[in-house]
Amino acid sequence: LFIAVQSQDGNQRSFQADRRQLCLSTQRKEMKNYFGRVVAIDASMSLYQFLIAVRQQGEGGDYGQLVNDKGEVTSHLQGMFYRTIRMIDNGIKPVYVFDGKPPALKSDELKLRAQRRKEAQADLEKAKNEEKP
Repeated sequence: LFIAVQSQDGNQRSFQADRRQLCLSTQRKEMKNYFGRVVAIDASMSLYQFLIAVRQQGEGGDYGQLVNDKGEVTSHLQGMFYRTIRMIDNGIKPVYVFDGKPPALKSDELKLRAQRRKEAQADLEKAKNEEKP
Protein backbone atom coordinates (compact mmCIF):
# COMPACT_ATOMS: atom_id res chain seq x y z
CA LEU A 1 0.00 0.00 0.00
CA PHE A 2 1.48 3.34 -1.01
CA ILE A 3 0.41 6.43 0.87
CA ALA A 4 0.95 10.05 -0.11
CA VAL A 5 1.02 12.49 2.77
CA GLN A 6 1.13 16.26 2.69
CA SER A 7 2.98 17.65 5.68
CA GLN A 8 2.08 20.90 7.39
CA ASP A 9 4.91 22.67 5.53
CA GLY A 10 3.13 21.80 2.25
CA ASN A 11 5.61 19.20 1.03
CA GLN A 12 4.17 15.95 -0.25
CA ARG A 13 5.85 12.67 0.60
CA SER A 14 5.04 9.10 -0.42
CA PHE A 15 5.87 5.96 1.47
CA GLN A 16 5.05 2.29 1.46
CA ALA A 17 3.08 1.01 4.44
CA ASP A 18 2.19 -2.40 5.74
CA ARG A 19 -1.56 -2.57 6.43
CA ARG A 20 -1.00 -4.54 9.64
CA GLN A 21 1.30 -1.82 10.98
CA LEU A 22 -1.26 0.84 10.11
CA CYS A 23 -4.00 -1.05 11.97
CA LEU A 24 -1.82 -1.50 15.03
CA SER A 25 -0.83 2.15 15.11
CA THR A 26 -4.35 3.62 15.06
CA GLN A 27 -5.46 5.93 17.83
CA ARG A 28 -8.75 7.66 18.56
CA LYS A 29 -8.46 11.42 18.31
CA GLU A 30 -10.92 14.25 18.12
CA MET A 31 -11.79 15.63 14.72
CA LYS A 32 -10.24 19.01 15.59
CA ASN A 33 -6.79 17.32 15.66
CA TYR A 34 -6.99 16.85 11.89
CA PHE A 35 -7.78 20.46 10.96
CA GLY A 36 -6.04 21.44 7.72
CA ARG A 37 -5.01 17.89 6.88
CA VAL A 38 -5.82 15.52 4.06
CA VAL A 39 -7.36 12.33 5.45
CA ALA A 40 -7.63 9.07 3.48
CA ILE A 41 -10.86 7.11 4.02
CA ASP A 42 -11.59 3.52 3.03
CA ALA A 43 -14.53 4.20 0.71
CA SER A 44 -15.82 0.61 0.54
CA MET A 45 -16.05 0.27 4.31
CA SER A 46 -17.72 3.66 4.65
CA LEU A 47 -20.34 2.86 2.02
CA TYR A 48 -21.24 -0.46 3.62
CA GLN A 49 -21.20 1.07 7.08
CA PHE A 50 -23.92 3.49 5.95
CA LEU A 51 -25.91 0.81 4.17
CA ILE A 52 -26.20 -1.00 7.49
CA ALA A 53 -26.47 1.95 9.87
CA VAL A 54 -28.72 4.51 8.13
CA ARG A 55 -32.36 3.50 8.47
CA GLN A 56 -35.76 5.12 8.28
CA GLN A 57 -39.01 4.13 9.93
CA GLY A 58 -41.45 2.77 7.40
CA GLU A 59 -45.07 1.77 7.42
CA GLY A 60 -45.90 -0.57 10.26
CA GLY A 61 -43.09 0.85 12.44
CA ASP A 62 -40.33 -1.30 10.95
CA TYR A 63 -37.00 0.22 9.96
CA GLY A 64 -35.55 -0.13 6.49
CA GLN A 65 -32.92 1.47 4.32
CA LEU A 66 -33.45 4.93 2.89
CA VAL A 67 -34.78 4.75 -0.67
CA ASN A 68 -35.65 7.24 -3.39
CA ASP A 69 -39.00 7.45 -5.18
CA LYS A 70 -37.94 4.60 -7.51
CA GLY A 71 -37.20 2.31 -4.57
CA GLU A 72 -33.41 2.48 -5.03
CA VAL A 73 -31.35 2.39 -1.83
CA THR A 74 -29.76 5.74 -0.99
CA SER A 75 -28.62 5.24 2.63
CA HIS A 76 -24.98 5.09 1.63
CA LEU A 77 -25.19 8.29 -0.42
CA GLN A 78 -26.78 10.31 2.36
CA GLY A 79 -24.30 8.98 4.91
CA MET A 80 -21.27 9.77 2.74
CA PHE A 81 -22.65 13.20 1.90
CA TYR A 82 -23.20 14.24 5.53
CA ARG A 83 -19.92 12.75 6.75
CA THR A 84 -18.04 14.61 4.00
CA ILE A 85 -19.77 17.89 4.89
CA ARG A 86 -18.92 17.39 8.56
CA MET A 87 -15.25 16.81 7.75
CA ILE A 88 -15.03 19.82 5.45
CA ASP A 89 -16.76 21.99 8.07
CA ASN A 90 -14.03 20.88 10.50
CA GLY A 91 -11.22 21.84 8.12
CA ILE A 92 -10.46 18.29 6.94
CA LYS A 93 -9.84 17.45 3.29
CA PRO A 94 -11.26 13.93 2.80
CA VAL A 95 -9.90 11.61 0.11
CA TYR A 96 -11.94 8.47 -0.52
CA VAL A 97 -9.80 5.46 -1.44
CA PHE A 98 -11.16 2.44 -3.32
CA ASP A 99 -8.36 -0.06 -2.78
CA GLY A 100 -7.77 -3.61 -1.76
CA LYS A 101 -9.98 -6.61 -1.14
CA PRO A 102 -13.69 -5.85 -0.72
CA PRO A 103 -15.04 -6.16 2.83
CA ALA A 104 -16.78 -9.38 3.90
CA LEU A 105 -20.05 -7.46 4.11
CA LYS A 106 -19.93 -7.13 0.33
CA SER A 107 -19.61 -10.86 -0.45
CA ASP A 108 -23.35 -11.39 -1.05
CA GLU A 109 -23.46 -8.40 -3.39
CA LEU A 110 -20.42 -9.67 -5.32
CA LYS A 111 -22.07 -13.10 -5.74
CA LEU A 112 -25.24 -11.41 -6.99
CA ARG A 113 -23.24 -9.32 -9.47
CA ALA A 114 -21.42 -12.42 -10.74
CA GLN A 115 -24.77 -14.20 -11.25
CA ARG A 116 -26.20 -11.19 -13.10
CA ARG A 117 -23.08 -11.01 -15.27
CA LYS A 118 -23.41 -14.71 -16.10
CA GLU A 119 -27.11 -14.31 -16.97
CA ALA A 120 -26.41 -11.23 -19.11
CA GLN A 121 -23.67 -13.10 -20.98
CA ALA A 122 -26.06 -16.00 -21.63
CA ASP A 123 -28.75 -13.58 -22.85
CA LEU A 124 -26.21 -11.91 -25.16
CA GLU A 125 -25.16 -15.24 -26.65
CA LYS A 126 -28.81 -16.23 -27.12
CA ALA A 127 -29.57 -12.92 -28.86
CA LYS A 128 -26.54 -13.29 -31.14
CA ASN A 129 -27.62 -16.81 -32.11
CA GLU A 130 -31.19 -15.66 -32.84
CA GLU A 131 -29.93 -12.92 -35.18
CA LYS A 132 -27.97 -15.34 -37.36
CA PRO A 133 -29.91 -16.73 -40.39
